[in-house]
Amino acid sequence: MDKIKDYFKRYPKSEEVFENSGKLFHTRGSADSFGKGETKRYTREQIEKERPLGGPATEKQKEAVILKIKEIADFSAVPFEQLKVWAKIIELNMADNKKDTLLKAFAGFKETLKDK
Repeated sequence: MDKIKDYFKRYPKSEEVFENSGKLFHTRGSADSFGKGETKRYTREQIEKERPLGGPATEKQKEAVILKIKEIADFSAVPFEQLKVWAKIIELNMADNKKDTLLKAFAGFKETLKDK
């Protein structure tokens, strides 16, 4: 993880990095074409919170995402990859990971927050 944290320090405008066999790449295509292992994606937000992708989220992380969701008026303006990360953090169950499904799920989730 130190190598990934260092990457984000060296590239302050980068929001994601890809790793394949211990080597870091700017794009998924470059990492995939390296072809020596599985490509893993890391986002700046994820690393700043020190939570590996796919690992369990803490209650504090869930609360932070819920606060962001409450502030968003139009989920279609949020990058698709960010919605997928948030869906994992808040454990949002959906039939599939398509953009339309995610948008409807987040809109429905936000409605349930109004009741609380």
